[in-house]
Amino acid sequence: MKIWIAGFGNIDRQDDGVGIILASRIAEWLRGKSGNEVKLSLEHQLLPELAEELDDVDLAIFVDADIRQHESGWNIAELCPSSRIDGFNIHSMSPAWLLELAGQLGTSPKRALTLSVSGNSFDFSEHITKTCETRMCAAEKAFHEWFAHSM
Repeated sequence: MKIWIAGFGNIDRQDDGVGIILASRIAEWLRGKSGNEVKLSLEHQLLPELAEELDDVDLAIFVDADIRQHESGWNIAELCPSSRIDGFNIHSMSPAWLLELAGQLGTSPKRALTLSVSGNSFDFSEHITKTCETRMCAAEKAFHEWFAHSM
């Protein structure tokens, strides 16, 4: 299976770096499973150029911190393309918008999902908070279970 993982966020802003950390851990885990070809893209933010990387991908996974406080501390959701953009700046590009662009380019993945971890603090620091680290570990375990049952 061809899997593309985008971990994005700012590693210098505490919990905003959780997407980078968790995406790397998930990529390593998936590479350990036979039959998976895994490409990892670690970005500060999503950029339109990434749409080309989705060509011939079976599963695209977008991993990021979330300011929303999910009940479990994390959220896994199937993703559908959307042309909706909030504002006119580079931070407005959501995973759904990137999927929409990929569709227009003919490079859509077969399946896509987001894996979000609720952030606790976005202050300047290179370390995620203990709360976010706990949530990240729970999200990683939940992803392993999701993958085992959904793929």
